[in-house]
Amino acid sequence: MKTTTYKVVLFSASFAMMLMLFAAALDSAYSQEISSTNLKLAPSQERIPHADEPRIPPEYFIPPIGSPSYSPPPVSVNSAPSNAPLVSGLESGKWYVQIGAYTRTDYLEEAVRRAGTANPVVIHNAGTETNPMFRVLLGPFSQSESKAALQRFRNKGYDAFLRNGN
Repeated sequence: MKTTTYKVVLFSASFAMMLMLFAAALDSAYSQEISSTNLKLAPSQERIPHADEPRIPPEYFIPPIGSPSYSPPPVSVNSAPSNAPLVSGLESGKWYVQIGAYTRTDYLEEAVRRAGTANPVVIHNAGTETNPMFRVLLGPFSQSESKAALQRFRNKGYDAFLRNGN
């Protein structure tokens, strides 16, 4: 049993030595090949773009938020941009399943469409005039109904959670 262990260790050591010799030979051949060619690397800051290179048109750039040229898309806080009812508060003692919160109306409409017509959908206005935010909620439900709806939507891939309308 000791001889078998010794043979394995001896084989591993000799294999490692062969790999080291091969790597050293390869490294010296590679470094000779590179040094024989005249390569000159220039930092990217020194590279001047050519006039004939394609450029991105300025209309494709979005100004940073907070800059004078940035203006958020217009959203009316008083009306929902979808056909689902807009509520300013949640019904007391009822439960809701939140499936999303959006500031953009196109995302909001898509979320309401994806929720389907099998569940009651309401949009909770949780934003202000300057910072609109709409929560897409399923409900109102009883507590047991909300847990079942939550599980159904999580199985569909939603990152949904429960909200209580206290």
